[in-house]
Amino acid sequence: MKGLIRKYLYLSFLLVSFIVPFQTSNADLDSNRATALIRVERGLKQNEFHLKAINSTISNYGTEEDKALYRRCLQHHIETFTLYLQFDLGHSYDEMRQTQRLLVLLYSKVVEASATTVRRELDFLSKYALRTKDAEARHHLEMGYREYGASNQKKIIADNTRPYLPGIKTQYLYESLKLLKQSREYVILLSLKFLSDFEPDLQTTEFEEIYNEINRAMFTKADHYSRIHFDNHFNIYNAANLYESTWENPGLQELEKALGDLDPATDRARRIAKRSMTP
Repeated sequence: MKGLIRKYLYLSFLLVSFIVPFQTSNADLDSNRATALIRVERGLKQNEFHLKAINSTISNYGTEEDKALYRRCLQHHIETFTLYLQFDLGHSYDEMRQTQRLLVLLYSKVVEASATTVRRELDFLSKYALRTKDAEARHHLEMGYREYGASNQKKIIADNTRPYLPGIKTQYLYESLKLLKQSREYVILLSLKFLSDFEPDLQTTEFEEIYNEINRAMFTKADHYSRIHFDNHFNIYNAANLYESTWENPGLQELEKALGDLDPATDRARRIAKRSMTP
């Protein structure tokens, strides 16, 4: 009897030893997939936000090189989303990370160019503001320089963030760009006060009223300052919307060719063939 019990326990032990590792292996695999899914979803949302946020600046002021890099970022983002829907999480994650790396390059370039422009405008307007006893003008100038300085601090933090954290670097660069836009809002107010064709009559600082005063009091320079005003609020002024046009015509086959030294070619055909062979 004891022999039968011992034999039964031995067989049970063998059975458990075989099943438990198999179940553990499946559980680990499911856990890894869930983790990858969460990372891709989070990256997609973050990249979508940053792509939309810089769209107005690229559409309003971007050079041809800026626009090409922005389109490339968005193409990688669309490719990420396509692979995500196909549940190809490995390649989707790679595309999401590449989007982030390219966004760091794009944001850095845009922030540096914008900072140079804003500093030049503030320095020019300071010659008018410091000569007057107008307390409001001096306050606008002070606030403009303060936002400009805060933007520089965000840029320094971004530059010193570890390179393997491109999503965090881009967030700091976005905050830097936002502060530059806030600084340039004071550039608009100072320009209205000192560079207008007619005496401005601002009752509030609401978007529409400032826009109306630019067109009325600065009519010879209305397009120039209206573009700045719109861009300060992340809006596009009289220009093509690059975000929308790229989504309408993604041209993802362009990813198969390198974008200079910034982005290597992607072997999309090999990915598609590999997925079609997967049961």
